[in-house]
Amino acid sequence: GYNMEKTGRFLATVADQTPVVLCEEHAKIFEMTMLVNDIPHTIYEFDDEDESQYCQACDLQVAKEYVKKRDQAQANQPRIILPGEFH
Repeated sequence: GYNMEKTGRFLATVADQTPVVLCEEHAKIFEMTMLVNDIPHTIYEFDDEDESQYCQACDLQVAKEYVKKRDQAQANQPRIILPGEFH
């Protein structure tokens, strides 16, 4: 499996949406995007004693990579075409 590091130290919220956990890098990108587009948002940094969480943006990258790899693997496999599949 993937070894994801818990680097999420920021809680980011767009307007009144559910907060997401972000690492510093993704929090910066998030903030920049929100500021450029003039979208109301809040970012809280965790307190020092709070345990880091998985960054949801990093998690998304990992998921996307996995799907890409899986799709490529499937594309290279011979496919059995069942009768009646082409209508």
